Amino acid sequence: MTAKIHIERMMHRSSIAVLGETAATYALLKLIPSGGSGARAMPLNIALALDVSGSMYEEDGTGISRLQRVQDAAAKALDELNPDDTMSVIAFGHNAGVLLPPTKVSEKERIVDIIRKIDMFDVDPGGTAMDEGMALSMAELEKMAGAGTISQMVVLTDGETSGEQNCKVLAKKAAEKNINVSLMGVGTDWKEALIKELATLSNGKWYYIDVNNKGDAERVFKKEFEALAAVGFTDVEMQLRPMKDIKLKRVRMVVPEVRDLKLEETGERQLVAKLGSLQNDQASRYIMDLTVPKRPDGKYVIAQVEITYTTGSGARESSGAIPLEITYTAGGHGYVNAEVMKHIDDIQFKEMSENLEKALADNNTEAAKQVAQQMEKKGELMGKRAAKKTMLAKQVLDELNVGGRVSKKTMLAGADAFRESSDAPAG
Repeated sequence: MTAKIHIERMMHRSSIAVLGETAATYALLKLIPSGGSGARAMPLNIALALDVSGSMYEEDGTGISRLQRVQDAAAKALDELNPDDTMSVIAFGHNAGVLLPPTKVSEKERIVDIIRKIDMFDVDPGGTAMDEGMALSMAELEKMAGAGTISQMVVLTDGETSGEQNCKVLAKKAAEKNINVSLMGVGTDWKEALIKELATLSNGKWYYIDVNNKGDAERVFKKEFEALAAVGFTDVEMQLRPMKDIKLKRVRMVVPEVRDLKLEETGERQLVAKLGSLQNDQASRYIMDLTVPKRPDGKYVIAQVEITYTTGSGARESSGAIPLEITYTAGGHGYVNAEVMKHIDDIQFKEMSENLEKALADNNTEAAKQVAQQMEKKGELMGKRAAKKTMLAKQVLDELNVGGRVSKKTMLAGADAFRESSDAPAG
């Protein structure tokens, strides 16, 4: 069996009754990547850019500096990689420097030695020039980039950076060059809005590392490197062709996390969403928001969906055009698909968390309390699968009731949890 991405699709309801001129509905697309017999993950080309500014020496009550915890985590995570993968190491503080050019992971001792000595090189710890670290990382990645290879920039910081605008420019360039970006924020002093924006601009992702949890850096690095080592498909794109009078409003990933996808219009009724890389044998899921017109009873094709992707052999493959169908019944709506509804619950939780952040940013305590109450109720209705979200919503509400404000740590932990899918793998 050859490497392939299988597609399942289902509507929010088994049938729909459009009472007015139009009605809103949802569709779920499930992509199931299969590496095939004897498949192995694609070779990795990683640039690891670590913050070595003075604040990285804080111990946060753990007895171990942030930097040492990160060094330990990065060194241990190398075990998740293959010997033929490559890694470069970059340090940034007031300035930045390449400490190790692209080196095979088979030379693990050499890489670990550099990571352990990362604060002993000629990098001034008196600042946080993340943009310089990102620029050097991109240059090192481009040395080893090629068909069938995954280029990945991993950036870790614990503070606000200089050169924010340059960071944004670099994030956009990374997306254009098919360089994946993962950003790790340590503690609470980094600028959340910037890190999230960089993840969006680069089609990448972000992580929050709790500095008061001694093992959290290891958890995040392990999760990131495990995911990278399992990638079997790159440059995955969803091609969407809605039929006439069908409006596609947005597409959101809902597994492994909840986030909006940018839709690019490439022609008349032709849209493309870039999905990035997918791991072998790990499904990802997407919810489409649609508006459909009134029609006579019957089954209709409302869109054509095609998934294109690059396999480990470097070949560009396609699923072919697959119809997305809906059934009309004037007598009333059909039954709700529980699987689709579960993902809509996650989307609504994420939207409420964004409303909460806005209310807090506007210093609107009453509005923030109302949203937190809604989140608490929503979580309780969702049951065990939303236990962590419910707990954090209650914590937000408690802090608002006691002091009228929410700690940065609670908000970061919340933002991290509220974007999680109910079906996301543990870890």
